Amino acid sequence: MTEHKKSDQARRGLFGAVKGKAKEVVGSLTKNDSLTAEGQIEQEEAKKRQEASRLQSVADAEAAEAKQQADEARLEGAQERSAVTAEAGAREQEIRRDQAAREREAEQAAAQDAARGQAAAEQTAQQREAQAKAEARTEVAAAQVEVAEALDEHQQAGRESAAARAEAERIRRQADGLSDVADVPRDR
Repeated sequence: MTEHKKSDQARRGLFGAVKGKAKEVVGSLTKNDSLTAEGQIEQEEAKKRQEASRLQSVADAEAAEAKQQADEARLEGAQERSAVTAEAGAREQEIRRDQAAREREAEQAAAQDAARGQAAAEQTAQQREAQAKAEARTEVAAAQVEVAEALDEHQQAGRESAAARAEAERIRRQADGLSDVADVPRDR
């Protein structure tokens, strides 16, 4: 109900109460019971209208308060939704940051594993190369020993051959000497 109608109702209620009281007083003075009763009825109706107007005002005030509470609840709900949305956004960003950090850690771990694997492969290759060089040195040393032994054997064989030739020459000279003594022709 608008304020204008409320004021109009209040005026009518007051006017009805005054009018009813006047009829009751006039009826009482004139000993007109019907006018007295009509005045009392009008006063009662005015009281009911005033009560109805008061109840309407209370209802309007309660409705306004309920509307205000509903508006506040809507506002609070919107604020809560906004806060929840902001919190969800922050949580999502945190999850993304955590995921990115885990991905970086995994990439770093993979790079470290690759570097360790590379280092291990290089170390293994160096060990094999060192082992091959050591084996080659051992083989070269063994070959040098064999060559030295073969050279010694060759030199020994040369010496033995020279000695055998010398011995053969000596024996031939001796045989020639004996042939000369025995007068046997030389066979050469």
